[in-house]
Amino acid sequence: MPVGDWQFSLALGIGELSNPLQGGDDIPLLILPYINYYGEQFFIENNVIGYSFYQSDQLVLSAIGQLNREKAFFTDWQPSHLFVPNFSDSMLTESDHKTISKDDVSKRKWAVDGGIQLNWFINQSTELKVQLLHDINQVYQGLNSQLALYHRINISDNAQLNLGIGANWHSAKLNDYYYGLDEKDQVGLSNYYQAEGGINPFVSLGFYYQLTSKWQAQIRFKQQRLSRKITDSPLVKDQQVTSAFIGVVYAF
Repeated sequence: MPVGDWQFSLALGIGELSNPLQGGDDIPLLILPYINYYGEQFFIENNVIGYSFYQSDQLVLSAIGQLNREKAFFTDWQPSHLFVPNFSDSMLTESDHKTISKDDVSKRKWAVDGGIQLNWFINQSTELKVQLLHDINQVYQGLNSQLALYHRINISDNAQLNLGIGANWHSAKLNDYYYGLDEKDQVGLSNYYQAEGGINPFVSLGFYYQLTSKWQAQIRFKQQRLSRKITDSPLVKDQQVTSAFIGVVYAF
């Protein structure tokens, strides 16, 4: 994109983000807005706002802020909501392990993460991204990080395949705030759970076909394996989070 230009796109299609929580509905992905802006140093990439204070042909080091995703699983997503911005150290035995619905615990808050992002463009097709973030609005008072490798394969002049592999690390304070259970949740002492830090690996796949200068067809898939420190929580029913989308994108 030219420096200083805004890009607005809208994806229309059918998709879903799975919800790993007990009592949680899967999140529909039907209408997805994209907003991008790249200035000399300031940039916006959808829900990420950043400022690049070091740039070279291969390395970009930025300060960023973004919304933490975990709260989305605790939100009720009805059909009218079309937009969308992981065994245990517990003392419970299997017979004591009661499932707890997200609707029966205290409300979790949205967290805004801020920190450092490094983009290393290894070559024109391969990028390594590293993030280290802390919640700047002091919701869970912890850290999270990401290490991801992305590779683009140009199938033809109009078709492109993007492959990704990586992992997100959550600190104990992050996992315990969202997936732990204690007196504030009023679930009974036998159901208390204290989550520790863990690593959540993921893989992603995206296929893009340029139909015209304005229209593009997309198929996207991502699956993240949740750490045992998350899946051992009575709040959690699934061991992974999966998102899939198929549709078209119009660039304004």
